[in-house]
Parts: sequence; structure tokens; C-alpha cells
Amino acid sequence: MKTDYSKLNEKIFELAEKFGENGAFVINHKGETVLSTVYGKNLSTEELIEKESRYLLPLECSSMLALCAFILIDEGKLRLSDKISKFIPEFEHADKISIRNLLSGKSGIRDFYFGEILRNLGDDPEYSSLSEFNRRKKDMELYLRDYTFETVLDLLKGKKLEHEPGVSGDFSASNTVFLKEIIERVSGLSAKEFIKLNIFEKLGMENTKIGISEKALPLNTLFRNEEYIEFCTENTDYPFFTTTLFDLEKLMLGIFKHRVFSEKLFKTATKFDSENIGLCFENLNGYPIFFLDFESFSPAIFYFDKENDFCWMLVSPCSSKYIMEGDNKYLTFSKETRMEIEPIFVFPKNTKMVPYGKKNWLQATAIEIRPDQREFVSGALETIAYACAHKNHRLFVETEGGKAVGLLELSIDRKKGDYNIETVIIDRRYQGRGFGKFMLRFAVDYLKKAGAKKLSIGVNRFNIPAQKLYKSVGFKEDCVYEEGIFMTQVLSED
Repeated sequence: MKTDYSKLNEKIFELAEKFGENGAFVINHKGETVLSTVYGKNLSTEELIEKESRYLLPLECSSMLALCAFILIDEGKLRLSDKISKFIPEFEHADKISIRNLLSGKSGIRDFYFGEILRNLGDDPEYSSLSEFNRRKKDMELYLRDYTFETVLDLLKGKKLEHEPGVSGDFSASNTVFLKEIIERVSGLSAKEFIKLNIFEKLGMENTKIGISEKALPLNTLFRNEEYIEFCTENTDYPFFTTTLFDLEKLMLGIFKHRVFSEKLFKTATKFDSENIGLCFENLNGYPIFFLDFESFSPAIFYFDKENDFCWMLVSPCSSKYIMEGDNKYLTFSKETRMEIEPIFVFPKNTKMVPYGKKNWLQATAIEIRPDQREFVSGALETIAYACAHKNHRLFVETEGGKAVGLLELSIDRKKGDYNIETVIIDRRYQGRGFGKFMLRFAVDYLKKAGAKKLSIGVNRFNIPAQKLYKSVGFKEDCVYEEGIFMTQVLSED
């Protein structure tokens, strides 16, 4: 199936306008840039963003420092199992925490910024007298400081760990400071110099400079999802780098093609736990993603699909707005665009049917049906709620490479001898690719093994595609009603 990138480009523009987004998308397949598009404007000057625009990104964020750590691991100078007491013996809890714990965000070290600096501001009468808006600006000002390791160590002195290392993945700004200190002590270089030599120069990022360029797009965060507040970077000592879209693609491909660190370590870093956390990578609907994060948002996000040699990035100098849809669903630009891009190369290869549960509930709730199918089948949320409310119902999520593509609801009542396929949903973006047939074959086999002699399924009379699908796996029309057709399949003549 040939991808029409012009239609995808139109969809991205449509979504960018809907959410008021500013930034760029780049999609790369097999080393070739297949889509590079920009949208929106510089919020300070009202000038349109161009492909030559320059972006301001955090230099010493957790992700960039993780790349440094990976390089040192490949060089044999660090090990994931090393306790940080080997490098920072003066920290009182250092013998409990490993490099792996730092990289996975599971060190348990108290967050010096949110847990100490901002918490202590609550006792400051001047800060407390500010409006919420001005308090937010003050918070941003405090964030834009280059806190030394000594300062952080002093703030944490005598503080207990928040939890046992390796137990949970709570964000802590302290992890970043500790990781930076270890990198500098092991390499003998400042983090800035290490990144410049081993990442920027190695990848040929010639248009990337450490520091803040006057021509860079200003960074903005949202206040209460309504008003943008610009980060004042004029006199900050916070470490940034300025780069271009073209150079950011080099960085994305450098990670993806193992030019920064080894393929072996990439596989280790993208082994995800039950919370979908790896080593500075996260799992999002089957994709390893890598954030260049800054304070309250991520100015750059990289998505990787190794199976299809496919990666893409979203770059934005502004945090994203969300749009509420109903009482319990909010939409974001990154999610909506991702769900348009995801299916491009997804076809049945390593398809699985897995029980619905805590590992896939979020993906399952995001499954969508086509607007013209809504009169024929329940949506994902209604199906999940109904199945969970009935003890004789079974719910399965269909996945392809870790991505949720469909939802199956079965009912089993052995006492009455009732075995039914209640609901079959294939996400609108993955229809017409064979996922429905795979799901139904699984359903027939599962119910047969459960003891079914005969299966039944109901379908709307006007849902012709569904009827064809059911017939393709052995169902036949049994009864026809005004609005529906009852279809059956005999599994055993006994």
C-alpha cells in the first residue's frame, strides 16, 4: 500500500489549526525524509515558522544525559549495575542506587526542585501574595537556573529516599543532576563538552550551537490551558542548545541507526516494564519514544518503529493545548497526529490477541470506530464497561507489534451452553488489512476450546462489510430481522 503523504500533510495542518499548534513534523522511512512540514508562528513576532527556523532545546535534560551515559557504557567506563557510590561516595544513599535506577527514573532520590525549592516557597509571604499567574512565572524563573551538584546535595542532606530504588518510576529532577555529575567525573569533561564532541560533532550537526541564539523560536508554556507564558531566557545560566530541523533529524537518525550508542544497548534501553518505562525511553502504543523534555513540556519527541525502519519527530517551541471531548476524554495534538501516522506501515505480521488488563487499558480505550459504523457497533469505552460489568464476558485486545488495533468481546455461559461473539471492533485506521479476519479466527478457536458446539453473532442488516467478514470465517445467515441478521457457525454435530 503506497502512502499518500500529501493527505497526511493536509491532516497534520488541519490538526495544527484545530489545536493552535506551532512547530514541525519530520517523518523518515529507510533513511529517506518522506515528509517534512512546518506550521504555526513565532508567538513573539507573529512570523510564520519556516523550515530554516531555529529551535531552542535543553542541553542537559535527562534524555541528552542518558545518551552520554549510554556512550560511556559502550566504552566500558560505566555499567548499568554500578552503584553510584562508586562515583559519588559522599551521597548518603549512594550504595543503594544503581546507574540503571537513575536512567529508568527509579532512584528514589527526592526531587530537589519540586520537592524542596518549590515546596519551601510556600513559606515565603511575598511568593504567597502573588497571583496564580505570577506565581507560575516565578516558578519558571527559578527553573531557569543552573543548579550545581553541591547545591542539590546540600538540599538533599538528611532526606530519606522517596522509595526503595527500582520500585517505581517517579520523575525527579535530582536524577538529572546526579547523572550529569557522574558523566563529568567519569569522562573528565564538562557535560557540555562531552555532548558537543560525542553527539553534535559525531553526527555532523553543523548548524547546532551550544547556547541561546537570538534567532531561536522562544519557548512558551501554557497557563491553565489558555494563556502562553514565555520563558525569559535573556539572562539565564540554564544550559540550552540552538539547532535546526535538519540537524534534529540527524540526532533522531543517530539514535535510531545506532550511531550514538550500540544496537545492543538500544535493545536493553527499550525493554519496558509493566509501567511502560525503559531506560530513558517510554513505550507508547508499541513505539519506543524519546523526549527532549523541559520543565512542563517536551519541545522535541522522537518516535521509533524498528520493525518497519520508520521514525518521526514532533518539534514545538510551545507546550500543547488540550481539547475536552465529553466528560472523560481529552485530545492533544501529539496524540491525534500520532494516531494518524502510526498505521502507515502496520499490517498483520506479529499479530496477537491478549487479555484486556492494566498493561493495555489505555491503548484499548483509544480504539476508534469509523463514523459511519457507529450505528452498527458500540464504541471501545462502552464495550469495555459492559464486558467488565458481566462476569461471563471475556475481553481481548488485538495488537500488532505492541500497538492496539482492535477489541474483541466474547461471552461464555457453560451452564446454558451459550457461546457468543458479542463485539468486534477494528480501529478505523487499521481496517481493510486483515486484522478482522485474524480476530474472528481467534474468537472461533477460543470458544471452540471453551466447549462451544455452535456459535452465534448478530450483525446489522446494513453493515455489509461485517457480514462479508463473518462469512469469510464460516458464519452463515440463520435468521433475518427488520434491522438485524443472526449468523451462526456449527463447530460440532454432537
